[in-house]
Amino acid sequence: MRLLTLILVTLTLVTQLAWAVPPDQGLRFATSNTIEPYFFADKPGGIQYDLLAAALKLKQRHIESLVLAPNRRALRLVETQKADCLINAPDGLEQLHYTQSLIEYQNSLFSLSADHLAIHKVEDLLHVPLVGFQNASQYLGEDFALMAAKNPEYQEVSNQQHQLSMLFKHHAKAIVLERRIFAHYRHLLAGKLNTAQSVTETSLFAPAPRPIACRSQAIATLLDEGISLLKSSGAYDEILKNQ
Repeated sequence: MRLLTLILVTLTLVTQLAWAVPPDQGLRFATSNTIEPYFFADKPGGIQYDLLAAALKLKQRHIESLVLAPNRRALRLVETQKADCLINAPDGLEQLHYTQSLIEYQNSLFSLSADHLAIHKVEDLLHVPLVGFQNASQYLGEDFALMAAKNPEYQEVSNQQHQLSMLFKHHAKAIVLERRIFAHYRHLLAGKLNTAQSVTETSLFAPAPRPIACRSQAIATLLDEGISLLKSSGAYDEILKNQ
């Protein structure tokens, strides 16, 4: 009798999990703003958007909505159940369930070559007027967090396009930014600023996995399965190549 009861309970849980995210149901996402070309504010598209949409399609789902917001607000949308998942979630968010990385970001240090900054490690930034993206001190490791706390000329801004403006206008000696994002905004600002100035890119950070954190395990599992299917197919590399 106990065995029969256990079997029935197990079958019930499996059934609930299978139907936790019904077929063709859209999912709601939130992520940080100003991260073109990964997501675009004025249209559905971008490198990560296309990867996510393709992964969901393999699981018969779609993106119902995507809110681009400052990091803190994006997280609150998930915590208050106004969004199902947070894209590019930092580590350690309690009560949320993580997928594998959808893509890796490569953060780098960018400075004007004419300034001849001698930067070989994070500690060398201690007295450099430096601008990071919002919450960079939480994302880039302990050494960077320590430097940021001690550097009186370190600041963070939520608008990453503004970081490039500060660099090319000589309002900052260096900025920390993701490589594709830097290239994208450098191209966009070419008609407004002298972005042809020679720039030195210094690699100080390891590639950063970009997982998705969801409010339910069922949604996270579904997404994770879709990402695995996409990566095992040629479609993943094709999307990256065509951006």
